[in-house]
Amino acid sequence: MAITKKQLDLAGWCSITNALIAIPSLAMSWFLDTVKGIGPRLSQAILTVVGLGLFLYVIYSLRRLLNGRFKFHDVDIYISLMIWGNIVLAILSLLSLGTGKLESFMETLTVAALIVFGILSIMFATRLLRLSGNLYGLLKAFCYTTIMSGICLVTVFLLPVAILAGAVADVILGVVFFRAAEQTPQDEILSAPIE
Repeated sequence: MAITKKQLDLAGWCSITNALIAIPSLAMSWFLDTVKGIGPRLSQAILTVVGLGLFLYVIYSLRRLLNGRFKFHDVDIYISLMIWGNIVLAILSLLSLGTGKLESFMETLTVAALIVFGILSIMFATRLLRLSGNLYGLLKAFCYTTIMSGICLVTVFLLPVAILAGAVADVILGVVFFRAAEQTPQDEILSAPIE
């Protein structure tokens, strides 16, 4: 089933929202790490679950857009791995909200998962560059920003830069969804170059 205009608009807004909450979420996460008590940990858990929900809807919508409008399936496996990777990261993040040795162990696993997720992001973006279309004029901008975010994730110490680059990629992806919503698949067929 093809992705609808309403679903594309919703994906665009989810992507923009994800970008807008990324940096405040990181700052709040660092602040909440210094504060003890159930309230701050609950706030962190809510941020984690909301971020996961937004990511899952956006990335699933991107796969539907690529499969439906562009007949492009080369990144399906990477999207599936990124979905599972984000679920694992969220679970590790929630488990790290505990106390004692378990918290330290979960934080170590989270760092390892971030490195793997960075590698997946790089592989996803480099494969997406093979798309025959230009993704509404934003293919290179989205892919290069995603690659930069992945590289920063792999280094770990550049995590804040990775979050910022990821937020920029989310904004670009939001614009892609909005542009896709403005065009019908028939418009794209008529405007496609003849090969």
